[in-house]
Amino acid sequence: MISFRSSGVQYRNLSRRGLLRSALAMGAGLSISPMMRVWGGQQSSAPDRLVVTLQLDGGVDVTMLCDPKTNVTGEPKINHWADLNEVEQVGNIQYAPVASNRSLFERYGSDMLVINGVDSQTNSHETGKLYNWTGANSEGQPSISALFAAAQAPEQPLSYSVFGGLSRTSGIIGYNRFDDLSVLRGLTQPNVEAWSGEAKRWSTEIQRAQRAVDQESAQMLNTNVSLREQQSLERFSSARQSRKDLAALADLIPAEEDIVQREEFNAGGMMFSSNLKQQMQSALLVFQSGLGVAADLSLGGFDSHDENEPIQEALLSHMYEALNFFWDTADSLGLADRILLVVGSDFGRTNFINETNGKDHWPIGSYILMEQGAPWGDRVIGKTDELHFARAINPETLRESTSGVVMTPNHIHAAIRDYLGLTQFATEAGFDTTVGQPLPLFDSFLST
Repeated sequence: MISFRSSGVQYRNLSRRGLLRSALAMGAGLSISPMMRVWGGQQSSAPDRLVVTLQLDGGVDVTMLCDPKTNVTGEPKINHWADLNEVEQVGNIQYAPVASNRSLFERYGSDMLVINGVDSQTNSHETGKLYNWTGANSEGQPSISALFAAAQAPEQPLSYSVFGGLSRTSGIIGYNRFDDLSVLRGLTQPNVEAWSGEAKRWSTEIQRAQRAVDQESAQMLNTNVSLREQQSLERFSSARQSRKDLAALADLIPAEEDIVQREEFNAGGMMFSSNLKQQMQSALLVFQSGLGVAADLSLGGFDSHDENEPIQEALLSHMYEALNFFWDTADSLGLADRILLVVGSDFGRTNFINETNGKDHWPIGSYILMEQGAPWGDRVIGKTDELHFARAINPETLRESTSGVVMTPNHIHAAIRDYLGLTQFATEAGFDTTVGQPLPLFDSFLST
């Protein structure tokens, strides 16, 4: 029996029966799908790749970004910027000459695959988010980041971290959602943050009690216990080990003054607030600790039914600044050459300006994939016409073809799954990988 008393604080006696009861309770809490192996020790070697999604929530106007459109005589005006400016180009990538786009494509174009003309087949935000981030327009499929985490690092305690945007696990892995970096500190040092100064007074005693619990549970695993009790004890021990592994992250979290703060800016007469850089900082620290391999980030505000251009310009400029922070920080941590960053949105915005200078929902959108030194960079796949309607492409050559296919998020996810080596894992996990053929998007010799 374990009994512990110190400085007026008494810890509850923990008998063999009490420990088993705690372990059984822990086991019941973790009695989920056998594939959901979330809590466990750190892997001996980290996966070569890391996956990040940047979700531009609300519906980004890609005609002001990577699928630029000028005005067509006799048609409603599609962009005010086209009154005075022409489409610009860096390498093989055309872009709209607004916001910080020139700097964006000059710096990252060679490491970037632009995929235009993706039909989300919906004007609904919820369906659009679901389709663009899981590859399915109905529930049941995991997000690409969840699938990657489950395949590559199911035992890691922070394998899949969500800092914003849509997340779906479909039962194959758990995830951790964080509002800010301070929450991560509380998770990694629960006793310190919870009690502040008091933690220092009790830290030695707390550690002694925790060691005693670990020893007792290890001894009980070597005794004659039932199979159910053994499984629960193993889960209990595994969960406790994960808390120890989090110490690797605790050492990396910067002082409060070094945490990137939320930014506020005016766009179209409205104030916007963004913690995107802090989301990025948090995700990269998790990756550096070796405790996670996938993260979701988000930047909201793109649902610009009013004053579309000033809002989109401000948000796209902020995105560029955040991407600089992300890749510069990743490079300083030695992570940049391992990351695949997937940038996308719910859908696009209409091919005309409404009466309040805004744009409404439009199903045709784009993805941007980024990877340092990518052999498939500086390429554009997919076509839209001058009024931003998607054109069909040949599924083998990726060239425009009247007898081809119009790309949907299904096709994009199928290609990314193949690229990341996830297709067999997804199939064996019971997910339908036959919907949407995997187009050769990563073939560096093919482009439109």
